[in-house]
Amino acid sequence: MRRLFLTIFSVVVCCVAEVSAQQIDYYGGDIGRYRTRPRSSVEMGIMAGASYMSSSASAVGLAPHSFGIRGGLSMSLCWSEEYALQMELAYLYNEIEATKGSFATDVESNIMEIPLLFSYRGLGPVRLNVGPVLSLAGTARYDAGSERVEFGRVRSTIGYVAGVGVELSRHLLLDARFVGNFAAPSNYFEGAEFSSPYYWVVLSLGYMF
Repeated sequence: MRRLFLTIFSVVVCCVAEVSAQQIDYYGGDIGRYRTRPRSSVEMGIMAGASYMSSSASAVGLAPHSFGIRGGLSMSLCWSEEYALQMELAYLYNEIEATKGSFATDVESNIMEIPLLFSYRGLGPVRLNVGPVLSLAGTARYDAGSERVEFGRVRSTIGYVAGVGVELSRHLLLDARFVGNFAAPSNYFEGAEFSSPYYWVVLSLGYMF
C-alpha cells in the first residue's frame, strides 16, 4: 500500500514538473522574440484539523465519541487563477461508541485517504471543492475483554467530498468539508452483522507554500 501511495504522488509530481517547465513561447519574425505564455502554477501544503464522524444502525447503537483528528499533504495544479486540480494524501482517526445490549465500547477508526478534487477559485478568497475520495487503507477495531476485534470498514473504497476553503492570508487556508460514502459498508459487532451509512465533517487549517 505504501508503494501505491508513492507511485501516485510520483506521477503527479512528474506531471506538475512537465507543465511548469513550459514557461515561454517562441514566435518568429525578422527579430526572434520570446513571450511569456500563461502557465500553470503549483501549490503545495500541509493540513491539520478535527473530524467529526457519525452513523446510525438499527441492530447496534452508534454514537460519535468526541472529535477525531486529520492530517495530510496537499498538492494542487492551478491554471487561469480560477481552477485547480487538487490531490491530497491524508490520515484520519476517529472513535465511535458502539452499544449492543449492556455491552458498550469505542470503535477506533483509522483511514488513509486520497481526495482528488476539482477546485474553483474565482470567488476572491473563497474556494469551492468537489470530487471523489479514494480510501485504500482503513481499519476499524474495538476491544472486547483482552481481544482486539475487527469491526469492518467504515469507509467505502470510493466516496465523495464537497467543501469550501477560505484563504485567511497568503499562506493560511481554512477548509471545511463533508465526506460521504457511495455505498454503506458492512460491519460486525458482537454477533450482529449490519450495513450502515457513515459521514464525516472535517475542519482543517492548512499552510500553503
